[in-house]
Amino acid sequence: MVEVISEMKLLGRGGQGIVTAGELLARSATLAGLHAQSIPSFGAERRGGPSQSTVRISNHPILLRCNPSTYDVICIFDPTIWHFVDATRGLKEDSILIFNSRKKPLELDELLREGRYPSKLSIKNYRVYCLDATGMAMDVLGRPITNTTMMGAFSAATELVSMENVIQVIKANFGPQAEANIKVAEEAYLLIQMQMR
Repeated sequence: MVEVISEMKLLGRGGQGIVTAGELLARSATLAGLHAQSIPSFGAERRGGPSQSTVRISNHPILLRCNPSTYDVICIFDPTIWHFVDATRGLKEDSILIFNSRKKPLELDELLREGRYPSKLSIKNYRVYCLDATGMAMDVLGRPITNTTMMGAFSAATELVSMENVIQVIKANFGPQAEANIKVAEEAYLLIQMQMR
């Protein structure tokens, strides 16, 4: 039997680097000797349209070739996408939610529980982390592309991939932009670590 350590969903809008983030998080896991799989999913390919990537990480080869139906982790790359789609569907107990949001975790938790939006939490045990990934990306990169910021946050919140491996894949894939992307990923990592205390 294949032991899947984690199944996660990255959700946002086209142009935010979601597909790239899924691929690079999977590569980060393989650098640690794990098996990983990234599956992108999007409707009409256009900037601003809904975009999703799912990632599996396992101790053993992954033979599944379908999207997960349940998740241990969700990363919301866009501050408002969860207002329009049910981003929390399929979340398991003891899951981790990482939101690109200026809201505080407690404020976001209340909104997810009250049911004003399609994303409504029905599970009891979970952790919510928030960071203004868009603002951080604008400050460091000069563009609202949040993939490496959210990768740093993911590394801290889940500990499924090390920050060292995230840095390694950023260096290998971002060429002259690698240094700035590493900087914003490290800032996000530290910010989430502070929320975990």
